[in-house]
Amino acid sequence: MSEKVIKGEKAWRLLDRWAELVMAVATLVLPFMTIFYGLDGQSIYVAITALFWAIFPPVAPASGFQILDGYWLQGSLPLGFFNIVYAFQVMRYIRGKSGKWKTLAVGVMTLVVPLIAFLSVLPRMISRAVFVYIGPIPIQLVIGLLLIHLLPPEEPTKPW
Repeated sequence: MSEKVIKGEKAWRLLDRWAELVMAVATLVLPFMTIFYGLDGQSIYVAITALFWAIFPPVAPASGFQILDGYWLQGSLPLGFFNIVYAFQVMRYIRGKSGKWKTLAVGVMTLVVPLIAFLSVLPRMISRAVFVYIGPIPIQLVIGLLLIHLLPPEEPTKPW
């Protein structure tokens, strides 16, 4: 019986480590939002952003692919704050240290900042009759939800 428990525990730890790796990649590498950069009457400029990299349009002062750029890091860390918190929260849930609803609430918060960016440019888009998608790219949220569904905690979790 103890051998079964040990094998099960090893398998669980392996899944836990894979979940950590998946959430780290989803948080640090994959893009989490698009940002409205500007309109010049003819063109729409959009930047694709992740925590440590971004792709800016040619008209931007720092155009092209930027990785670990000090200027971008100052803006991306506050914009991606809830993404970082969500990654940790998913792992806490999988380990049975947090509740599902709290984890889901933090996941919803990953969409808030990109949606605020969208709402801030919406009046300008309406005035120019140009509509583009500007806001969250919920890749990390979906990956976290899949992990929550596929790797529920073995033990009941505490409510907080």
